[in-house]
Amino acid sequence: MKVFKRLITFLVYAFLYAPLIIMVFFSFNSGRSTMVFEGFSLKWYETLFSNNVLMECLQNSLILAVASSVIATILGTLAAVGVYKLKNKYVSGAIMSVNNIPMMNPDIVTGVSLMLLFVFVGTFLGLTEKTNFWTLLIAHITFNIPYVLLNVLPKLKQTDKNLVEAAMDLGCTPNQAFFKVVMPQINPGIMSGLLMAFTLSFDDFVISYYTSGTDFRTLPLYVYDIVKKPVKPNIYALYSIIFILILVVLIVNNFVLNAPSKKESSGRVKKIVSGALAVIILVVGIFVFKGCENDQSVDGLQAEYSKEFEGTTLNVYNWGEYISDGTDESLDVITAFEQLTGIDVNYITYESNEVMYSKLKSGADSYDVVIPSDYMIQRLKNEGMLKKLDFSQISNYKNIDVRYKNLYFDENNEYTVPYSVGMVGLIYNTTMVKEKPTSWNVMWDERYTGDILTFNNSRDAFAIAQKVLGQSFNTENKADWDAAADLLKKQTPVLQGRVMDQVFEKMEGGNAAMAPYYVGDFLIMREENEDLDFVFPEEGVNVFVDSMCVPSCAKNYDAAMMFINFMLEPEVALANAEYIGYASPNVEVVNHPDYCYKDDEYLYPAEEDMPEVEYFYDLPPETRNYYEKLWVEITSK
Repeated sequence: MKVFKRLITFLVYAFLYAPLIIMVFFSFNSGRSTMVFEGFSLKWYETLFSNNVLMECLQNSLILAVASSVIATILGTLAAVGVYKLKNKYVSGAIMSVNNIPMMNPDIVTGVSLMLLFVFVGTFLGLTEKTNFWTLLIAHITFNIPYVLLNVLPKLKQTDKNLVEAAMDLGCTPNQAFFKVVMPQINPGIMSGLLMAFTLSFDDFVISYYTSGTDFRTLPLYVYDIVKKPVKPNIYALYSIIFILILVVLIVNNFVLNAPSKKESSGRVKKIVSGALAVIILVVGIFVFKGCENDQSVDGLQAEYSKEFEGTTLNVYNWGEYISDGTDESLDVITAFEQLTGIDVNYITYESNEVMYSKLKSGADSYDVVIPSDYMIQRLKNEGMLKKLDFSQISNYKNIDVRYKNLYFDENNEYTVPYSVGMVGLIYNTTMVKEKPTSWNVMWDERYTGDILTFNNSRDAFAIAQKVLGQSFNTENKADWDAAADLLKKQTPVLQGRVMDQVFEKMEGGNAAMAPYYVGDFLIMREENEDLDFVFPEEGVNVFVDSMCVPSCAKNYDAAMMFINFMLEPEVALANAEYIGYASPNVEVVNHPDYCYKDDEYLYPAEEDMPEVEYFYDLPPETRNYYEKLWVEITSK
């Protein structure tokens, strides 16, 4: 029986810690893969410290966690004392029930409700930005206080009331008695509450997602935003450092608590103080390293960009992993712009057009530059949520290929400047698929049952079925959507799964035979798995153009024009195109002799190889609601 219990204990701990050990192991991998160890290297730790955006988010998380946990600990301790001194058990019971609600409540409910409160109050006060660092801090204090109270209150109940009375009999005032008698006894509870509050704050994503503004982004938000592409091992390096630091602190702390004598305990205290100082030095070192930024100047542009807007804060809202950020020796575009112009850029990211739209629509924050896709631009323009651009300030607009001007979502070239171009196609594993596919019909082929992936996205998934049926992506006929839905339901038995970002792991690891995805992302996957190939099915594919726009809520219009013009500079556009991996609408990039994708047959197919393409249009609300209802039926089976 003892052997069985030990085995179970071992398996539980192995299950808990194996992922962490693997993460630490692959943080030293010389390659990007999370499956194949290509050799020992510290390159990802070097990359970690050179990533200015990531370091800023880490700094923000630490500042927020320290501030919110300290304030919550003070308030929670005072609340615990107040509840402890209440004589009426019904009142104290009611207060404790209220205290438990934030802990029992799902985080998403708390986050949304707090956001609505902040937006309501901000609107009432006439504020331009309803959410910012202070709303985020209030939110974190709010959900931390209940945990502090629950840690301190039991310690108060364990205190000996006679000691307090004896202290007061000997001349102590009530305050002196509390701090000299009660505090030493409840300190373990206070410290436990503080540590729990710090951990919860540092780790929080959901509530922060809804209550943060443009001026402050935490580490969990940053990591969530970059999962548009596979997470780079520099994130493994960061979390390995955090995990190891926490492990060391816990080991030292337990060593002190278990010291057998006061003398030995004193020695252990010195050790834990030394350990704490080491942690502080490390954290300070990170920020010092962050301050030593490399020069990111772009040759020949100093004379063209004045510092007339120096000190201005520009809020840029873009897709995650959608701009060259200085990793892998690439150009750090944001830093280069800041150094050149003196403008401070708040670079915030989103994971979908719909999330970006909801943020703009809510009015909680203001943004100066956004980069949505074509159909969403059409929607924003139709709803009056975009400003016209001043092309007299965008001299580099001449670099845009004429093929990407006067498109359906901006017929008169008034609102947009194209940023990136992409197409959807079919990725397949040549060792698993018997012959090169030519049609989308292969995604219903029973020979590949359990090895087929498809989009976990209603519009993209429907698009494949619509092309098989010979429909338009933009049909408003309900019968067409019904037919496409029936076809997707027939596909369900042969699917391995519906995925989005997981397609990288599945296809790179050879765990699926085929998947529809974007051609630029295929190029990244092929670097990890040479067995992968790509085809544009004969029925046709979706093409999209993401473009830079200025929303109607923008506060720094002229600085936004300068930023858009900077993004069109040949060297900057080249860095972005190579980092993103999608096609560029900038002719200076396409014609650049050093462009790594210049002759890529998938990004820039020859005219005779160009597939039939169609854009997504913004559909009427009733059509959107109808196909979303059908999508729920499809995915629920």
